[in-house]
This record gives sequence, structure tokens and C-alpha cells, in this order.
Amino acid sequence: MKKFLSVFVFSLFLLTACEETMTTGEEDVIEFDNVSFSITSKQLVDDTFFVEGTVTNNGAETLTPRWYIEAQFYSDPQKSLKLGGAADSFNFSLENGETTQWSLRYSNSDQDLDDYPEFSVDNMRAYKR
Repeated sequence: MKKFLSVFVFSLFLLTACEETMTTGEEDVIEFDNVSFSITSKQLVDDTFFVEGTVTNNGAETLTPRWYIEAQFYSDPQKSLKLGGAADSFNFSLENGETTQWSLRYSNSDQDLDDYPEFSVDNMRAYKR
């Protein structure tokens, strides 16, 4: 019984950890409207999309831990095909006027991302669960 419980708890942990980085587009969240994003780097390396940039809090409300950013990845600048999304979390506050760096990566073993060298990123948002 003890071994079963340990395996169950470990499995639950893995499912929760994967969900946090793989789920994008959640509806039951609090979105921060007064943030601005910039993309400073966009690369395709070893069949993985890497995107880096900054996010600035332009609102009166402090973004308190744990807050998230997410983006959707597309095949090209015209957004002909949505490939998926990525999210990341932050464990520090971001006050009004403050800027921080972010990075997202997207890969999918069922897709050959090398087929999309002109990939694009859109629908970025910051939110809190």
C-alpha cells in the first residue's frame, strides 16, 4: 500500500508539472491587461523554437507570484497554421513600470519544426491562476 501511494503521488506530481508548462489558453485565469511584450530574439535550433523578450508592467497593479506568460506559435508570419503554445511562470513580483526578461520554447515530437523556419509568435498574455 505504501509503495502504491508513493507511485500515485509521484505520478500526480509529474502530471501537474507537465500541465503547468504545456497548457496555454486557459480560460479561468485573471489576465493582466496593462502589460506590454517585446520579442528580442527568435530562433529555430535542433527542432525547437526559442523566443526571448521583455515584459513591462504598465498597470497600477503589481504582478505577484506566481504569475505566468504564454504565447501561441505559428508556422509563418501570416499565421497560416497554429502549431501550439508555451507558457512560463515567475516567482517574483513585477511592480508598475518594471520590466523583466522572459523566454519560451516550443517543441513537439509529432511535428518537424524545421519545416517552419519563418515561424511567428502571437497572442501573448500575462495572467494569474
